[in-house]
Amino acid sequence: MAHQENQVTGKISEDLDDEKRLYECVRKYEIIVKQFDELMAIMSNGNAVAKTKWRKGRRGNASGGRAAASSIQTNNNEIVVQTVTRFLHELRNNPTDSE
Repeated sequence: MAHQENQVTGKISEDLDDEKRLYECVRKYEIIVKQFDELMAIMSNGNAVAKTKWRKGRRGNASGGRAAASSIQTNNNEIVVQTVTRFLHELRNNPTDSE
């Protein structure tokens, strides 16, 4: 009889562990979705700025406009890299912590 009780208790414990892991996965997914939305907003805003500045530079000097657009794109790339790095650190440090 005691053996059967241990089996039932073990099964309940496994089920609780599975539910906890599932909950943690859902929380991570929610964090990733928020981070993805933020990243898309950054990329959308950065592209709009780069296009606008490139057009302004193109009126006066085509090569200067390309250089300015290249500089802006480099800055945008750095922002994206910093943002993704921050997101990965947040996931690693607080896997179930949602803001």
